[in-house]
Amino acid sequence: MNFLNLPISALVVNKNNDRHGETPSEDSAIAWLFEHHGPKMVALAESIVESKRIFDAPLVKPVEDKFVVFDGNRRVTCLKLLADPSHTPEPFRKKFEGLSQASGFTLESLIACQVEHNQHEIDQALSRRHNGTDGGRGQLGWDPRAKANHANRTGGTNQYPIAEAIEVFLTEQGYPDADRVGRSTMYRLMNAKKRQRQFGIFLKPDNTLGLSRPKEDVISLLSKVANDIQAKNLTLNNLLKVQNVEEYLKTLRDYGLNEETPPVPNPTEKVLPASPRSPKRPPKRDTLIPNHVEYTIQWRPNQGKMERLWQELQFKLYLDRHELAIPIVFRSLLELATNRYIATQNLRQGKSLALSIKVAVEHLEKIGSFSPKEAKDLARLLGDTKSSRELEALHRVVHSNSFSISKNDLISLWEGFERYLVEAIQSKAQR
Repeated sequence: MNFLNLPISALVVNKNNDRHGETPSEDSAIAWLFEHHGPKMVALAESIVESKRIFDAPLVKPVEDKFVVFDGNRRVTCLKLLADPSHTPEPFRKKFEGLSQASGFTLESLIACQVEHNQHEIDQALSRRHNGTDGGRGQLGWDPRAKANHANRTGGTNQYPIAEAIEVFLTEQGYPDADRVGRSTMYRLMNAKKRQRQFGIFLKPDNTLGLSRPKEDVISLLSKVANDIQAKNLTLNNLLKVQNVEEYLKTLRDYGLNEETPPVPNPTEKVLPASPRSPKRPPKRDTLIPNHVEYTIQWRPNQGKMERLWQELQFKLYLDRHELAIPIVFRSLLELATNRYIATQNLRQGKSLALSIKVAVEHLEKIGSFSPKEAKDLARLLGDTKSSRELEALHRVVHSNSFSISKNDLISLWEGFERYLVEAIQSKAQR
């Protein structure tokens, strides 16, 4: 790869540019660019004048005493017309005459160019730059997240601010892989202020997510939408028609979506007392660990697997779709949490998971974390009476050819072990 500083006068706009195909002359090629991309040519020229330079070196090939441009024809066209606006097609000539006076470019101004002699190598370079990703061989375009990251880093304009705010909010609430939720799809659903009010959210001046309803309601709704986007149950194509959007929003009513759309409260206005209303229906529960509950668990670096299992049970695995996976993941979480508690408290490991939990519960009662009644209630879950509401039922799901646990039995088991799990996970090492 060879770079040379060449005068603008030595550069020739390619009359056979792949962008437009064969044309009679350089002037014809320039005329085509303005006929099809006039406003963009003006915008590019204005950018060059403002920055006093171009940022990508044109790819050129020596032909006799000139250099024909194979990549960068728009840039070179703007440079040539800024240096000599007399060749600018109407009705853009007057604009370029004004830009020319401010640009400082002349036909002898030097431009850094990539000079290649081998046509095959030139064609390879063009293919990688203009034929998309080409299976990874070409240039990878930025997805909406990358564009937003760049805008935030450089102080530019973020195209998907509400989607990014939702992503940050979900991450803070423990939702796994929030950065894999398609921002463009989330943005299309949430950009309308009316819909934001239905969800109980709004974008604050600092581009963070504001809430106009209880956080647990918002978590339940947004995690449902995020799951649907990741599962491809909600796509950009689904959202192209208003009717499809309304049909999707109807499915969220069980999760607490507002049918009414009250405006976001203004902090400067006096808030009148709310009129009495019927008790609010709790959000639909479709995960073992309720995703509208904010657990205050401080996960430690060596608890990555436990955290992931918890997140799967709280946000990813649905009671009506993953009836076999949930018991297995639930039991794995119980086993890891119990093993950790016994290790950190220097206790004796039991011969089975049930016996190990019994040892841990007895210790929790001894140190005052569990009352005698709480310890007794939990001990009932450790028996083996073939009940579906005992720990052993989770074991039978793994080893039985036919046994499964109902949704209500799973929820009952969770409610029985919930506090124990939080205590076991949060326990500190005994010194």
